Amino acid sequence: MINEVRLWHGTSGESDNGWFAVIYVYAPPGGPLTVRLVVDAAGEQKYTLGVGDTFPVLNETWMLDRVDNPESDDWVVILRKAH
Repeated sequence: MINEVRLWHGTSGESDNGWFAVIYVYAPPGGPLTVRLVVDAAGEQKYTLGVGDTFPVLNETWMLDRVDNPESDDWVVILRKAH
């Protein structure tokens, strides 16, 4: 069972019930971090998320856990299944 997905710039990832890709990471100096995410799980959905925000993937709830190196092009978005 997949409980965490890591997404790098230009890559996609999968869980047991869905497919994920990051459209963009927006990290303005002194402002809130925003991630635009596309999820395909029986249809495509797009979400604009901040750290800690949740979103549905079929019968599961996932969350934007964190973004490592958000100010660089080497960012990593970490999604985690919420329990």
